[in-house]
Amino acid sequence: MSKIRIHQGSRDLYVNVISVNSRYVDFIIHNDLSIDMKVPVGMSWEMIERYVRLNETMIFEEYEKKKVRNHQMLPITLDLEEGRIVYRGGLYLPFLGKTDVLLRIKYLSDFDEEETKIYMEDKKNQGKHLIIKTDKDSQEFLRYCIMRYYKKCALIIVKKKVEEFAQKMGLQYNQVMITGQKRQSPLRRPRLSYQNIEIKNQLTVWGSCNRKHNLKFDWKLAMLPMEIIEYIIAHELTHLKVMNHSATFWNEMEKVMPEYKECRSWLEKHGKEYEIF
Repeated sequence: MSKIRIHQGSRDLYVNVISVNSRYVDFIIHNDLSIDMKVPVGMSWEMIERYVRLNETMIFEEYEKKKVRNHQMLPITLDLEEGRIVYRGGLYLPFLGKTDVLLRIKYLSDFDEEETKIYMEDKKNQGKHLIIKTDKDSQEFLRYCIMRYYKKCALIIVKKKVEEFAQKMGLQYNQVMITGQKRQSPLRRPRLSYQNIEIKNQLTVWGSCNRKHNLKFDWKLAMLPMEIIEYIIAHELTHLKVMNHSATFWNEMEKVMPEYKECRSWLEKHGKEYEIF
């Protein structure tokens, strides 16, 4: 087995070249991040090198995606109390696959007339800060505040991605409703075949779809990498076509998301970690 080195910035990767009885060239990035390039028997080394150079950018992009999927997203050492995370100032929260949102809690005095506020500040040199201004300090209340903010983020992401995937899959709907949100005036949109989207707390049941074409998603969705969010949404939309997990279902999934197996594996490996929130 021969290797080809590819270079981008300060990074080097090595592609293992394997000759197989096939008419096609295929790149595979394994879970251990090794890279195989399967080529037809008899393909010249000059042609192989040229093919690798033409696909360098794609290889590096897929390598980084694979690295994110394999990564343990949550810190191993977190303060827990009865199986729940302890919310305190200085804690880093996960957001869209990165643990980079700093939780800051500003306690109001008895003389302050402000009500509880939750908002995100993007500090250029310090990253994102999720700020809670409140006069309450119970863990239950702080968790509620964080859930409310993440739920808002999840709603925005889900609405956008559901529309994108539903259009791609050629589905139709009558209306979209978000539980707990004010109903907005109807917009002219392509009709997709789901009626309601609901964001709720479902532990590790990240999403569900029923025969009435209602979609439900967990608020912690906003903590996951975007590629995993897309997998969950595509998964539930596919249930509008096939209401089970038969071979037909997974064939449909592969049409809309060829890399679904890797996303599914990531979710099975890391999904339960998020029950602590």
